[in-house]
Amino acid sequence: MKTSNILLVISIFVVGFILISINYSAISDFYTYSVPLNKAKIVPNFPIQPNEFQETHDKKDSTCYATPSMNQYCYKKPKIHDPQNRDHLSSFITGNNGINGEIHFDRVGLEGGIFTIKNMKLIDENTALFTFADKDYRIGNKDRTTYEITEDFEFDTIVEKYDSFITHCGNFDGTGATIVQYLGTTTIDDVDYFLTWHAVIEPEDRFQCEYPEIIQYSLNHDFGEL
Repeated sequence: MKTSNILLVISIFVVGFILISINYSAISDFYTYSVPLNKAKIVPNFPIQPNEFQETHDKKDSTCYATPSMNQYCYKKPKIHDPQNRDHLSSFITGNNGINGEIHFDRVGLEGGIFTIKNMKLIDENTALFTFADKDYRIGNKDRTTYEITEDFEFDTIVEKYDSFITHCGNFDGTGATIVQYLGTTTIDDVDYFLTWHAVIEPEDRFQCEYPEIIQYSLNHDFGEL
């Protein structure tokens, strides 16, 4: 066999091997990170109270909206205890689907965000550039660590209003995680805020808590419950 033919065969083999490796990696990641999301269940962040949604809905200072999935949510206006310290506020949010959580108001133009959200930059009223990073995130106290992120990572991505994603696991076993939904922006007393809220998501078995993969794959998932 001529040398040129041998080189051609070797080249074809190498290229084929590379393509198979790339496809295998993509398929493996899909089953590792995406498939568990299909059977995961979103649960309330707080114990559900009787008539919780309707009572929140009826409060005069509440804001209500419907998601593209036709779920209705209402949240209370955040209390401002100190007019000089109003860059990051929070309140309670509840839905007619039995899911509730905590909603966060982070002032537009300031760096910062909840959990693994390092920064948010406004693009338009429905779109923002999110920066995710490890932020040395840890759950626990001075005596005990319930969970912590040990990987170093940082990446940017475009997030649209009503996009939902996992920000971090809640324990080392991967039996629960925090899911966040972006709600765009709102204005309170002439101050513009980014709106994000979070609940709990539980897998049928367990999540593979590796970063940034668990965040990136969840960004492409349709969480119909929200």
